[in-house]
Amino acid sequence: MQPEPVRHAGSPGTGISQEQPWDIVKSLARIVSGDNDVLVDVNQRELVDLFSGNGTVWLGHANRSIARRLASQARKIWITGGLQTPVHLEAASAIERFFPSTHRVAGIYSTGMEAAEFAGRMARVATGKPGVVGFEKSMHGKSLGTAYLGWENRYYGQLPHFHRLPFVATHDEGDILDRLTATLRAHPVAVVFIEPMQGSGGGHSASDAFYREVQARCRQFGTLLAFDEILTGFYRTGTPFYFSSLDFIPDLVLIGKAMGNGFPVSGVVARKDIPVGKDALPGSTYAGNPLACAAIAATLEQLCKLRPVDKVASIEKTIWKALAPVRELGLHPRGRGAMWIVELPAAADPQAVALRLYERGVFVSYTGRILRLLPAVTIVPDRLRAACAIVQKELSRVHVA
Repeated sequence: MQPEPVRHAGSPGTGISQEQPWDIVKSLARIVSGDNDVLVDVNQRELVDLFSGNGTVWLGHANRSIARRLASQARKIWITGGLQTPVHLEAASAIERFFPSTHRVAGIYSTGMEAAEFAGRMARVATGKPGVVGFEKSMHGKSLGTAYLGWENRYYGQLPHFHRLPFVATHDEGDILDRLTATLRAHPVAVVFIEPMQGSGGGHSASDAFYREVQARCRQFGTLLAFDEILTGFYRTGTPFYFSSLDFIPDLVLIGKAMGNGFPVSGVVARKDIPVGKDALPGSTYAGNPLACAAIAATLEQLCKLRPVDKVASIEKTIWKALAPVRELGLHPRGRGAMWIVELPAAADPQAVALRLYERGVFVSYTGRILRLLPAVTIVPDRLRAACAIVQKELSRVHVA
């Protein structure tokens, strides 16, 4: 299936008000099914999905192997109230195969926010320090604490022991490192959270040398380093994890999204010598439930069979080539692998762009002034090329306008 214009009843043209186009896109879509990289709405219109459910549906919608495994587990047991199950051990083992023997699964949860909250509690208990550091425009979740690490909100007020530093979109790496050192010296900090490539904050990432220096300074002050790889993990950026191209392994790694192929899952992988104390409150109602664990085990089994390195390299090449003309026009695409962000000019209307793409049979997401492209690793190459050509044309139109 190639992207085709989507037509709807109404007045001449699109027949759609431009006041709230994103709300209208959502109301028009009403998705009833999906098949790999295609979404189908109630009117049987098809959309090429370049967003994959916030980057979760890494192996495609309605993946049959994963669906069979979930159905099989659903006939056995859904939740045990914390009692151990074989599928929990299977899921933990599947995750740990991506990590060295120095690390183990500290907990399996339902959302990235929950994983980040647990990692923060775990670090505080392990170090005996109350402080937590984050970087501007990073996304670690939307709880009071995790959201505060990434951005200001007038309703939050100040949280004691929480510190937010600038990131590379606005500050020089040397300045950021100096601020980090000053914060670590002045405050007892348990953990520094960093999203190595910002998924909601503009696709910004620092140099490899910067991340190594952050790790060195954390070690200097007895602070743990947590990499939030909930979006970048499991080959999304080309390597198993973003940190895989560095010469160190973070103390804590947050994982999720792709490893459940859309089923609500997340987790924390930690160095084995970091204890999981009871004061860290490691459990929750749905933590490590059998259905989530079945989704993890099935997804990671299928992922390893796909030769994801080659597939992601091909996706990167296709998107990079498609976005070349808009770079020449002054737009600012950033990314790697199957994770790309295009920052639009201040005068552009990202909602209108998303609507026009929808009308032409392509679904993307936006946040603020950035469009996000997060295709599944299983996307059909010809379909990706056709959809990217449509994206390129619409972005060029934005610049001209």
